[in-house]
Amino acid sequence: MRRRELVGFVCQAMVLPGVLTACQSVPQARHNPMTGRTQIGLQLSTLNALMSEDFDATLAAVAEVGYKQVEFSAMGLMGRDPQQVKTLLSDYGLTAPVGRVSPKLPSGFFEQAQEDMRAAFMRHSAPERFLDNVKYSLEIASAFEQKILNLPAMMPATFADIKGVLRNIDLLNQAGDICSANGVLFGYHNHNWEFARVKDTAGRNVIPYELMLENTDPGKVTFQLDSYWVAKAGVDLFETLERYPGRFSSCHLKDIDAAGAMADVGEGEINFPKFINAAKQSGARYFFVERDNPPQPMRTARISYGNLSKMAL
Repeated sequence: MRRRELVGFVCQAMVLPGVLTACQSVPQARHNPMTGRTQIGLQLSTLNALMSEDFDATLAAVAEVGYKQVEFSAMGLMGRDPQQVKTLLSDYGLTAPVGRVSPKLPSGFFEQAQEDMRAAFMRHSAPERFLDNVKYSLEIASAFEQKILNLPAMMPATFADIKGVLRNIDLLNQAGDICSANGVLFGYHNHNWEFARVKDTAGRNVIPYELMLENTDPGKVTFQLDSYWVAKAGVDLFETLERYPGRFSSCHLKDIDAAGAMADVGEGEINFPKFINAAKQSGARYFFVERDNPPQPMRTARISYGNLSKMAL
């Protein structure tokens, strides 16, 4: 299916590993064990393959698992009208409190041949369109009354040297200015490549992510901390939270196994009660389960939620 092919391409463009899979069976409705505890949402990139095949039914399945919050992926609303999606979420008892920067795709985008879709996506998500995409995504954020708009990533090549890093920081601050004028906080979601050292203009080894945190306006630019990618980079999650209090408004809950691969939340090495509570103390308000291209997407969503529901959060 062309939508499925596009989703696979988008994930490759975002440098995410793995292959998307087919639809899984929908779990039965059950009691929500998260009531009165830390609210746990789901990043819908976890279910990209399912979303591309049956948008409505997948959201219904997410609600039946017990999630009350969702965060849309870099694919945005997949061409749907924001007000219609907002109504759909309401019907399922879901909210989308945090926005996501996504490119504005042309009419008829999904009806194109695969290569044409690929070329169109690259054109519309190119770095020179970044600020325009922020402005477009603000329109969607406004429809959902979202006060945070996160960028999924800047590509690894843009962090290859200090010139690129400084350019990225400048863009983050520009995006922060644009969002702030609309009453929204602009956010950046990390991977592991922002932690690869580069030499600054004085020849010193520096960490791009630290420069981003230290040289963006805290009143306009926030960060979405991804637990897996920080651990994958060999960086201490808790030290990061302690060193930069107040800079992380949301987190992605993504586990890592002993071999360094992604795992369902609660099935790997990360201490999530400790992480979530430390993040909350640091100022984080939103938490979303995520796993890139899981072999069984709905199973990942269900197991991760079930494991978290048993933890002291």
